[in-house]
Amino acid sequence: MFQKPTNSMLARLMFLLVAMGVVAFVAIAGKLFYMQVVDYSFYQQKALANQTRDTIIAPTRGTIYDTNMKVLAMSASAEEVDLTPKLVKDEEEAKLIAQKLSELLDVSYDTILKKALKNTSYERIKRSVDKEVADEIRAFANENGITAISMVPDTKRYYPYGDFASNILGFMGTDEGLSGLESYYEDALKGVPGRIISATNAKGVELASEYERYYEAQNGDNLVLTVDEVLQHYLEKNLEIAIADNDVQNKATGIIMDVKTGAILAMATKGDFDPNDPFTITDDRTSQRLAALTGDEYKTEYNLALQEQWQSRALTEPYEPGSTFKIITSAIALEEGALSGNETFSCPGYIMLGKQRIGCWKAGGHGTQDFLQGLKNSCNPVFVAISQKIGTATFRKYFEDFGFMAKTGIDLGGEANGVYHAEKDFHELELAIAAFGQRFKVTPIQLLTAVCAVANDGKLMKPYIVKEIQDANGNVKKSITPTVVRQVISAETSDRLCSMLEQVVADGSGRQAYVAGYRMAGKTGTSQKMDIVDESGQEIGLRIASFVGFAPADDPQVAVLVLLDEPMGPVKFGGQIAAPVVRRIMSEVLPYMGIEPQYTEEELAAKDVQIPDLTGKTVAEAEKALNDLKISFRKVGSGDTVTDQTPTGGAKIPGTATVILYLGVNKSSDPIQVPDVNNMSVAQAKSALERLGLYMKTAGTGSTGSTSGMLASYQEPAAGSAVQAGAVITVEFRDPTDMVG
Repeated sequence: MFQKPTNSMLARLMFLLVAMGVVAFVAIAGKLFYMQVVDYSFYQQKALANQTRDTIIAPTRGTIYDTNMKVLAMSASAEEVDLTPKLVKDEEEAKLIAQKLSELLDVSYDTILKKALKNTSYERIKRSVDKEVADEIRAFANENGITAISMVPDTKRYYPYGDFASNILGFMGTDEGLSGLESYYEDALKGVPGRIISATNAKGVELASEYERYYEAQNGDNLVLTVDEVLQHYLEKNLEIAIADNDVQNKATGIIMDVKTGAILAMATKGDFDPNDPFTITDDRTSQRLAALTGDEYKTEYNLALQEQWQSRALTEPYEPGSTFKIITSAIALEEGALSGNETFSCPGYIMLGKQRIGCWKAGGHGTQDFLQGLKNSCNPVFVAISQKIGTATFRKYFEDFGFMAKTGIDLGGEANGVYHAEKDFHELELAIAAFGQRFKVTPIQLLTAVCAVANDGKLMKPYIVKEIQDANGNVKKSITPTVVRQVISAETSDRLCSMLEQVVADGSGRQAYVAGYRMAGKTGTSQKMDIVDESGQEIGLRIASFVGFAPADDPQVAVLVLLDEPMGPVKFGGQIAAPVVRRIMSEVLPYMGIEPQYTEEELAAKDVQIPDLTGKTVAEAEKALNDLKISFRKVGSGDTVTDQTPTGGAKIPGTATVILYLGVNKSSDPIQVPDVNNMSVAQAKSALERLGLYMKTAGTGSTGSTSGMLASYQEPAAGSAVQAGAVITVEFRDPTDMVG
């Protein structure tokens, strides 16, 4: 039987209901307080993420210019391809999008499909997409009624000269520089991204523009280099020729430096890579080796190969400098008074240091010679004897003062330090061998910086490669000025040694580097790679051939260092294969820099002369024109009028050459095949070329022009080339018995 509730029961029920309501209210209020106060930021961000779309606007990365404002690296307009997964209609459309975009963008199908199936408002698919590809994607989206694909402005890094200066410039990753200047100056180049924040509905569709906020990107700063594109071209071209001519197995490195400031005018390691496509291995032998590998072994070796091709060996690769280091030993000895310059030394082909026999490169030795002769001959026993006068403590002090125990501080990443004896391990024998540049390592940039100190009145400069940082409008934000690190030797010692090094090139071991009309100074080097051995522990005999030179010797302006690592041709000595490379580089660099030649009388007589067009002239007029130029000539045929000539008008020939005037007849127009003059004497080569109506320009004989015992070693154009009558063939000569290191 139903019992009617009493008032007390109703009161208790009411109290219970109120209590439960209060508890629920407190719980809800507490939750609301927690969400709206304690976790306010968290839920605000989630709300904003659902109600807004935040699009990043990439800034335009700064441009990299050479010293004359030629563009070396720039950012071109491109687009970023994005996806709004909430607008993808169904799984079939997601698959269609993934299929097409994977084909056009080289992004995996699975990656795109996974993003397309998310419940988000924004997914980036790919950055730096070329406009042509972006337009193709737009057409695809329009044809298929796809609204989930969108594009925003972006930029793409572009290197207009391909592999040119690639070890200096470096390259870009997805969002930042990964090597070279692109990495070192990342903070200056990258700029500050902008943003577009727009309101969206529940499906992620953007609302009217009044809900949009735009924050403009700040473009990156520009770099203006000390590097000159023209000089860089001269350097790279001649390094590539040297690699081919001497079968160089392990790359070639070169640096051109301003002696007085330390500015890098050009720097290269060949072979290198294309920064537009940096992940492709460019060395054929390396590619073939990698092709035989698989799995983890392939990945490991591929990554090592990439690191190797990206490196600028001028900074990253310590090496034994060999006899180029004799410049430094000479500077120490002269500065410390360990040499008066009048001493004589005996070289029977070796020198004994206790029980240790140290050989000279010349079997039988150089006999009795003074210091200058020892320097010109690059005689090891002379420098061993000098080292004993210097002593270990003094030698080590100058080694540090010349900058060999610290990085130069050049504004490029990856610079290595040299490898030198610990003080406790540096004794008389180590000193003797170090005096001629063996059993320790320095980097090319360290060596050239030190040699420039010798040439620059003894002042050691800090090398640098960026001279200005400009804002996006071209206003200079920072100028980098030359920095004197320290005074290492006196100006008097510098002048004295520069004069001696000029003699090394004039008629010593460095004569292959001589450039007619210029007072060249320098030193050869051939170092053994003693740390590379075969399975039995025996040295393989690999070498680095090098030459360092500067000019003019009486007022040094520019210095060049060239290294050929592991030449495998018939000749491997620096004086014979690296010195000619420096000569070719300097023969282009010095005139370009406006350094005036100072010819000797012999050089003036042999100097190239531009021949006027004499066809149609009377014989008397032609003879007068050639006599005024002090050019010899001979006549072929008869008559009063010049009907043809060899060479043609406008051609340049050596001043000692002979012009042929044709009277009443014409010369043959058939091409002439250049003969092979390799291993011929100067007279033989000249005769072989003249018989065919060709002219010879000699190189490699030094300033004295002495050609006794010298044989042709290189010619340009090459043997077999087709030329016209009157062409000038440049022939380099060297002494085959001269194996100076």
